[in-house]
Amino acid sequence: MRKYETFFIVDPDLPDDVTSSVDEKFKSIISSQGGIVLNYAPWGKKKLAYPVKKRSRGLYVLTEYSGGPELVAELERNMRLDERVLKFITVKLEDRFDPEKELPRDSKARPVYDEDDEALVRAAEASDEDEGEDYDEAEYEEQEEE
Repeated sequence: MRKYETFFIVDPDLPDDVTSSVDEKFKSIISSQGGIVLNYAPWGKKKLAYPVKKRSRGLYVLTEYSGGPELVAELERNMRLDERVLKFITVKLEDRFDPEKELPRDSKARPVYDEDDEALVRAAEASDEDEGEDYDEAEYEEQEEE
């Protein structure tokens, strides 16, 4: 698999539900061609550097995904045919890419513990709280003066 990045600009005058359908369409094309969407980031509406199809503003979207070259060809073909897309560009980021290493992870998820580990974690948290109560500002100032 290879890693690609496609940056495209959508007509900013479209309603939100139509814009979300454009998003879903391109995500489904990537998935149906055996690719994996790594990151899909709408950047919002911004002023264009020059008019494109008589538009001076556009909705910018950046997509990172992994797949083969046939996926890029199909995605770009669909973008050319879709009148809602003003412009697009695709860049190959990596030739050999392992999507397992970069799949999005939930950073807020708590690690899984068994009962013994959970008791140790609670004890450590309790001892951390106790240490904060023993804090004496006078002792700290004396240590700083030395």
